[in-house]
Amino acid sequence: MLKKYKIPIIFTLITIATFIIILISKVNSDLVWNFGYAYNTANGKLMYRDFNMVISPFYPAITGLLMAILGKNMLSFSIINTFYAMIVIYIVYKINPKIYLLATPFLINACIANYNTFGILFTLLLIYLEKEKKNDYLIGFIIGLAFLTKINVGVLLAIPSLYYFKDFKKIFKRFAGFLIPNVITILVFLLFRNLKNYISYVFLGVLDFASNNFQFHPMAYVIPVLAIVLIIFFIKEKNIFYLYVLFFMGLIYPVMNEMHVIIAATPALIILMNRFDKYIYILRYVSIFYIAIPVCGNILNYKYMDYTYDQNIFKFRPIQREYIKNKEILANYFQDYYDDVCFLLYDNYLYKYLLDIPINKYDVILYGNLGYKGTEKMMNYLDNLDCEYFVLDGVITGAQYNMQIIKWVHEHATLDTMIDNFYIFKRR
Repeated sequence: MLKKYKIPIIFTLITIATFIIILISKVNSDLVWNFGYAYNTANGKLMYRDFNMVISPFYPAITGLLMAILGKNMLSFSIINTFYAMIVIYIVYKINPKIYLLATPFLINACIANYNTFGILFTLLLIYLEKEKKNDYLIGFIIGLAFLTKINVGVLLAIPSLYYFKDFKKIFKRFAGFLIPNVITILVFLLFRNLKNYISYVFLGVLDFASNNFQFHPMAYVIPVLAIVLIIFFIKEKNIFYLYVLFFMGLIYPVMNEMHVIIAATPALIILMNRFDKYIYILRYVSIFYIAIPVCGNILNYKYMDYTYDQNIFKFRPIQREYIKNKEILANYFQDYYDDVCFLLYDNYLYKYLLDIPINKYDVILYGNLGYKGTEKMMNYLDNLDCEYFVLDGVITGAQYNMQIIKWVHEHATLDTMIDNFYIFKRR
């Protein structure tokens, strides 16, 4: 009886572990931005018009729709992203049942609650569809969804189809499938008179993003090593699987930090596991320890976190004491009156949600997130903004922070006070 239900039991335990990790791990900027985009969408705000972001619309649109149904809060967001992660794990199971258990710790680590989960999902789904020789229109459609998740991921995942360059009909069908979701998206943006903003932020803003956000972590050296291994295997076996994961690793540019290395490398590791599946199968139960460690670590760390006062948005979501303390500092200083205050913080979304202040289209102030000529638009916005105070970070920790904003504040305002982690400037 137990053997009969072994797989459902294992998947249930993995789902619980994944949910715990997503729900009670430490809050960071990426989590709040991705939650915020979906939350804004769930509340009827139009992306690229009512709030700004550089990513394509699919992840916040589908997640926002699900949040509108399940609840506009962090609990439903965590449930939805657990569901996404489990789809990825299930796809790996369908690719090769021998490897899914050992692959699970890597997938849980990579499929954190943001749009990059979809990038991994679509990469592995394309590999499964190629393995099963599925309809080319469907494969093109999935590539189209990848493009609508992140344009560079869509382009990178489209390149392997050129492997079939001698079969024009095959490539044409994939291109037609690619066009379907993208044409629908364009028509939707035209309907809402928002196409210009979509192009400005996603297609033109990404140029600013790429030119100003280069980062490098030594961990990134693993990517060329993996690339060489994959190229060697592709030359030997002529298997398109290797091309998908090889090109997917290109998403690491220009932000080559630890998180992007993990995301970029994960599909490649899955395919290498697939190649050496008989050895991986022997080690499958080792994965239990690697799943249990982050679960236990998050549970132990839980006691050092506090709940926010807002049980609606951050429902059942512990947030570090540091953020709660900072929120109280700002609330006390401004006496809960923010009509004449402009927040220019790296974590604008987090503090605005905590303080119950509406989000606007200039709240993600990172390079590349402000659309075409975004920095110039931001300066004009600040010039014409009717506010007396500007709140800046005391220490800038985000590498993508638009430093020209700080320069503008220093030129147009005087430091009024420094309170804990914040500089308060007053307009001259």
